[in-house]
Amino acid sequence: MFRSSNKWLTAATGTGVCYALALLIFAGDVFNKNQGTSQTILDLLIHFIPTAIVLFLVIIAHQRPLFGFIIFAINGLVYIITGWSNLHWTAHVVIAGPLLVLSMLYIMAYKSIK
Repeated sequence: MFRSSNKWLTAATGTGVCYALALLIFAGDVFNKNQGTSQTILDLLIHFIPTAIVLFLVIIAHQRPLFGFIIFAINGLVYIITGWSNLHWTAHVVIAGPLLVLSMLYIMAYKSIK
């Protein structure tokens, strides 16, 4: 499914999967609390939702690179706009930066296909 001779598409898909795996690091904060096992499992599942969404979008973007460009650019910009006053600038670099890089990789993949 992920075999492609397009180096930009391969780079974008690989970067997207790595970004989704990096999001799993944020799920580790559920183990710091003194709570029951069922609540910990529920919190862990809730923290897995962004990773699942990103993986789903990467799968779709692998098949349609133009869609990948649009959706990752929108996600990155929305994250920056909604969190501008609340978050330190490093949060934008760590979270939105890779999304914007992904969008650029997908537009390069789209242009190389055309």
